[in-house]
Amino acid sequence: MHKYDPTPGLSEISRDALSRVLDPVDPGAFFTDIFEESVHLIARDEPDRYVDLVSVDVLDAFIANNQLFEGQIDATRAEPQITRDAFTLANDQIDRSALLRLYQDKATIIAPHLHSYHKPLGDFVRALEPVFSASVQTNIYLTPPGAKGFRTHYDNHDVFVLQVSGAKSWRIYDEPVGKPFRGEGFEPGVHEVGDPTDEFVLRAGDAVYIPRGMMHDADAHDEEASLHITLGLVTKTWADLVLESISKAALETDGLRRALPAGYANRDFDRGPARELFRAFIAELAEKAELDEPLDIIAEDYLKSRTPDMAGIVRHASNPIADDQRYRADPNALYRIVEDEESGEFAVVARGGSSEFVGAKRAAFDRAMSGDPFARSDLEGIAEADAADLIRRLMSRGLIQPV
Repeated sequence: MHKYDPTPGLSEISRDALSRVLDPVDPGAFFTDIFEESVHLIARDEPDRYVDLVSVDVLDAFIANNQLFEGQIDATRAEPQITRDAFTLANDQIDRSALLRLYQDKATIIAPHLHSYHKPLGDFVRALEPVFSASVQTNIYLTPPGAKGFRTHYDNHDVFVLQVSGAKSWRIYDEPVGKPFRGEGFEPGVHEVGDPTDEFVLRAGDAVYIPRGMMHDADAHDEEASLHITLGLVTKTWADLVLESISKAALETDGLRRALPAGYANRDFDRGPARELFRAFIAELAEKAELDEPLDIIAEDYLKSRTPDMAGIVRHASNPIADDQRYRADPNALYRIVEDEESGEFAVVARGGSSEFVGAKRAAFDRAMSGDPFARSDLEGIAEADAADLIRRLMSRGLIQPV
């Protein structure tokens, strides 16, 4: 399988975020030799490496100062296991006292998707997204001293584990299903757990990459609670692209619009002729299937599903576009341009959605996104009102910021 190194052309912000995860591992070597292939431990003597992203105090404040509901906080324990009704009320609100009692009784507290609420994590996630073209999600795990949050299992997405404080002993086992699909979860009692193939300790500042499908478990050390960030990479697969391509080709194959043979569900149905016709359809689909448009669809859907950085948008939204106000493209802007050759119009697909523009604004758009500071008057070739409209719309997508 051909290996792709996405690092050329990345913004400085994305390169820095990837370095925080991988250093001193060379990114090119990671994508060539490690990604999707093997567990890789990155041990460092840098205990403060990740403390700016999250801390026990941040988690404490999030729980103490917010009205939380199911999905915002979770809890787990390997033995004895617990269910969500042990710490949720009838209206699905989190019972914080019950959660604390469970934590005192060796349950791990989980803050799923904390990057949606805590800006340092949100910025970090947005910086990593262009590297992988994946939905990068965070789970924060606070495990009491000497406790174990999960039984041995595998994840159906690749993960980086970034140890923030404390320490955990990890054990790695086999891959029972290879690379599982998104819905192909670990099944206790079905997937046999043998002896560990690797064991190591993750200490503050260390990181480990675990490809999806690799069974693992971990125990917090007795000295202090363990806090770590799990970065989950929810990727699209070649199967997703093939299915999208076949779906497009199927729309152009008239025979597939016909009904299945009459009586196909009967016990004595002769499948021979149907089998021949099926093979003919598959051959026709293979001839028509192509990559570019289906990949564009997947890429655009991915971008629209990402969360833009909207910090400050309310403060600036109602401000007039003053002559002396300058703006700059977000250095971590993530967008694609879709052009309509017939109309001359173009759409900008970015985090959170898309905006359509007339072709006359293309030069002004390119100037705005060049990376150089600009004012309204620098957007040449369009009327003053159109320049102001362009600025407002780019700000609303998080693509530019006032400077």
